[in-house]
Amino acid sequence: MGEVIALIRIMPGEVISDDKLNKIIDDIKNVIEDPVRLGKIDIKDVAFGLKGLDVNVAVPDSEGGLDPVVETLSKIKNVDSVEVVDVGRI
Repeated sequence: MGEVIALIRIMPGEVISDDKLNKIIDDIKNVIEDPVRLGKIDIKDVAFGLKGLDVNVAVPDSEGGLDPVVETLSKIKNVDSVEVVDVGRI
């Protein structure tokens, strides 16, 4: 069995402080559990002070896809949307 590698974009609903954005990053690190592996998290400037997060994850095929990961991430405080931007396999 292989793994699904995904780029997930996480957006807050409004312009938030860097402290709140860092809190979201900490929360992401806390909610992603084995066997899902968390990769790089990048802060992306979107527009007019709004920043989003690009999160890389690796999910084993046996876990049933990305839906559980997306659902978990969408429950984080100050997160408005979670979107799978790119998917690959290894």
